[in-house]
Amino acid sequence: MDLSTAPSGRAYTALPIDPTQGFPQAFSTVFNTVTYVFFLYVDIGAAALAESSDELFNLPSENAFLVARVDTANPDGSRATVFIRKLVPELEYLAGDIALFFPQQTVARENLNGQGEFGSVVIGGIASRWA
Repeated sequence: MDLSTAPSGRAYTALPIDPTQGFPQAFSTVFNTVTYVFFLYVDIGAAALAESSDELFNLPSENAFLVARVDTANPDGSRATVFIRKLVPELEYLAGDIALFFPQQTVARENLNGQGEFGSVVIGGIASRWA
């Protein structure tokens, strides 16, 4: 899946997600003159992790999901949270003046609190809410 599969037809700009940096991860990006700070993490139950022999987790699944928090960075250094939730690949999310879409969420076991190239693929995009 890619960013062109959004149900609304919005044109999404790719977010600088780097799965090789592992999860959790944080990055900032400027969109329409606003600085957004993204925090992504995988929430997976310990029992589900211990019981699974999977090397790659296609999220969401039972007891495992990707969570995103998005803050705006204000000129005075403060931040305001505009979005926090579990992500579902087929859904587009609206938060303030932006829309978000995360169509692919595959995370390798080794990228849970670890860095490296293990096959994780997480794609996310940002667009103007009022296109």
